[in-house]
Amino acid sequence: MYFFITLTTAIALSLDAFSLAIIYGTIIKDKKILLSISMTVGLFHFFMPLFGYFTSNLLILKILPSTNVLSFVIFIILGLEMIFGKNDDELLNLSKLPNILLFAFTVSLDSFSVGIAISSRNEAIILPIFLFSITSFLFTYVGLMIGKNLNGLFGKYTNIIGGILLILLSFYYLFT
Repeated sequence: MYFFITLTTAIALSLDAFSLAIIYGTIIKDKKILLSISMTVGLFHFFMPLFGYFTSNLLILKILPSTNVLSFVIFIILGLEMIFGKNDDELLNLSKLPNILLFAFTVSLDSFSVGIAISSRNEAIILPIFLFSITSFLFTYVGLMIGKNLNGLFGKYTNIIGGILLILLSFYYLFT
């Protein structure tokens, strides 16, 4: 039962990476970049819950009690950037390492909170971090590939659709 619950949590944590990957997959052409983004997201989903697990009793929880507001702000900015950006190259360019790291950090914030929850229940962290990492890598890669194929279907409207979805996702984070 523990494995099933952990796998379900891993899937839930990967859904935001999946949805954002679909959006950004519409503007990324290079398969190497798709793979590096997916691997980076997987690594962040490994280390963020681990970091949350080990820092759960520190002062950071009093400073930042919820990662939802931070996710809201980041997704709003990214969504507006997608809608009002002049062209795909000026958008959050995920071919540059700092932007890949920002993307991975953003979609991994919730796994930090899960690491805190795991620590508070005194559960082992090894199985969850490996499942979170592998699942988020796979979901991100599949999402990027779906987005890449959607670009051919929807053309220039993909940025507007993606921006609207990011803004909607930001409100989901704010109110959950």
